[in-house]
Amino acid sequence: MKLLLVQMRLRKINMINIVIVTGLLLSKIIAQGGYSLDDCVQITLEGKKTLLSAELEVQSAGKGVTGSYSSLLPYLSATMGSGRTHTSFLDHSSTMSAGLSLNQTLYSGGRSLNQVKQAKVNLEVAQLNQRSTRIQVILNVIKSYYGLLQAQELLDVAQKNLNLSNEQVALVEKQYDLGLVNRTDLLKAKVAKGHAKVDVLNRKATLENTRRMLFNDMGLQDFGQPITAAEEKWAGAAVPTSAEAVELLKTQNPSLIVAQARVRLGDLSYRQAKGLRLPSLGASLNYSANGEATKELMASLKDDWTLGMNLSLSVPLYSGNSLSTQQQQAKLSRQKSEYDYLTLLNDLRVQVELMREGLKNYAEIIPIYETVVASAKEDLKLVQERYRLGAATILEVLDAQVSLIRSNSILINTIHEARTQEANLRATLGTLDKEY
Repeated sequence: MKLLLVQMRLRKINMINIVIVTGLLLSKIIAQGGYSLDDCVQITLEGKKTLLSAELEVQSAGKGVTGSYSSLLPYLSATMGSGRTHTSFLDHSSTMSAGLSLNQTLYSGGRSLNQVKQAKVNLEVAQLNQRSTRIQVILNVIKSYYGLLQAQELLDVAQKNLNLSNEQVALVEKQYDLGLVNRTDLLKAKVAKGHAKVDVLNRKATLENTRRMLFNDMGLQDFGQPITAAEEKWAGAAVPTSAEAVELLKTQNPSLIVAQARVRLGDLSYRQAKGLRLPSLGASLNYSANGEATKELMASLKDDWTLGMNLSLSVPLYSGNSLSTQQQQAKLSRQKSEYDYLTLLNDLRVQVELMREGLKNYAEIIPIYETVVASAKEDLKLVQERYRLGAATILEVLDAQVSLIRSNSILINTIHEARTQEANLRATLGTLDKEY
């Protein structure tokens, strides 16, 4: 019952937190007219459960480091015993005993030290995995944010196209009433208007879906609340050189550094396996006393105790080839880790080069697309004017209109791809989380 009450209270607290965050979100949207990418990322970093889970993994690995020192520290134990021995039905004797035992490993073939080193490397791996999770969470939010911005801009283009279609239909209807154009012109204008309406509806549905995706990636519940991505002009990407990219990969990419750490773990495992073949030396100190009853035991602890000191040396001679097999397996595992690291490094190099070349290409084609959009706008204005004067056909107007919406859509999609590519490059290089 108490557990149920605690769970209900926690749920209530979580709901209150969600309402508070959502309220802050809506108030900021109203104040600013849009949410910036930094705002979305900061909200994500403060409450995303995936990040909280990764933090628990780090804490657990930290406890592992603390526990690894136990093999280097002495072991102290206390013992107490009581017994009765019957020599006949009526005759018996009682004994009581108490003692302290202190044990210390003096040498274990390096296994104890290597155990501590392994725990520290595991902690480093947990921290790197936490960074990797953080980078992925940030990348997901960036992609969703830019996806929302893309959907907003495409909806705006579709809405402007619908407005143009409405104006075109109104103009053709007037000209048709005056007998200046054929009925086919009016039908074609209405068909174009119908397609424009469908496009707007589809774009609205896409915008709603991207809004939901962004809320999910931010770790917020979706109550239907609106969110608007603040428009950001594409300013190009800072593309590192090949040498700079490789250096960043080796020093910043968490997955690659984890692969390096696994090589070190493989080396430590190999040392552990070799240490099993070395002798181990231990020491122990024992203090004990005996008595027939509690009073006698207490007196014995004071005046009639025994103290023993021992040294033990253990040398493995033969174990059915198990030790040599473990050593060979550890050596193979270490070699595999080295191969995995080199393979990952080469794969990431290729990925980075592809993204670098892609961003360079975007830097060249986006200005061209911007020029095309400007030309398409001017062309539509000229064709519309010529149509009003009777010097152009309705097909020319519709073609110019389609050309404009296609050019705008291509530009928006290309900028979105460039932004996503830039975020992917920073995530692969391992620098994305450094910015937040």
